[in-house]
Amino acid sequence: MIERLRGANSYLVLAGGTAAVIDTGMPGNEARILEYAREAGIEPANIKFIILTHPDIDHSGSVAKLKGLTGAKVAIHELDAPRLAGEKKLKEVKGPLGVVFGTMGAFMRFIPVRPDILLKDSDSVSILKVIHSPGHTDGSICLLKGDDVIFVGDAMRTDANGRPRLPSGAMTISMERAKQSLKKISAYSYEALLPGHGPPIRNGASQVMASFVESGFADR
Repeated sequence: MIERLRGANSYLVLAGGTAAVIDTGMPGNEARILEYAREAGIEPANIKFIILTHPDIDHSGSVAKLKGLTGAKVAIHELDAPRLAGEKKLKEVKGPLGVVFGTMGAFMRFIPVRPDILLKDSDSVSILKVIHSPGHTDGSICLLKGDDVIFVGDAMRTDANGRPRLPSGAMTISMERAKQSLKKISAYSYEALLPGHGPPIRNGASQVMASFVESGFADR
C-alpha cells in the first residue's frame, strides 16, 4: 500500500522487474506514487499498468498524469470506461457526502482518460485476475493475486480495526448488487484483503469475509 496519499488506498503490485498500480487516489498523487515506486526499485518506465477498480475521482484522480509520466496502459472494466473517458459524468454522490464531493470538485479537476484495456470478468491483467463485482458502480472490479491477496476497491471497506463493512450507501448505486458481489468474493480463497478505504485484513481474510457474509453483513 502506497503511504501518504490523498483519497482512496493505492497499491503497487510487483511482477518481476515491472509493476502495476491499482488505483491512484485523488488528483495530485502522481509524484508520491512514483517516489514510492522508486523506493521499491521500480522506475517510472517499468510501471506497465494502471488498473482502476472503478472511476470515482478518489480512485482515478491521478491516473491521467501518472499515465503521462510512465506510459503505462490504463485498464478498467468496460462498463465503467465511458465515465473514465468523459463520455458520461462521474457518478453522483448522494446526501451530505455529495456536497463535500461537489465542493472538492470546485478545486480538483478530473482529467478524463481513454482506457487502453477494457476488462471483463475473469480477464487477467499483469499477474491479477479480474472479478467483476458491481454494486458500488456498474463496472466495479476486484483483483485476485493467486490465493494470496485480493484487492477489493470499494466493493467493501474496513473500519479502523480492520473489520469488514459494506460500502458507503451514499456512494453505492445498488446496495443489493453490492451484497451479491460480496457473496461472490467470499467464495474465493485469499490470505489478505486490501480495501480501497480502511486498513487491510492481513490474515485469514477469506474466512473473515465468509463470516461477514454469513452474518448478513452485520457490524460486530
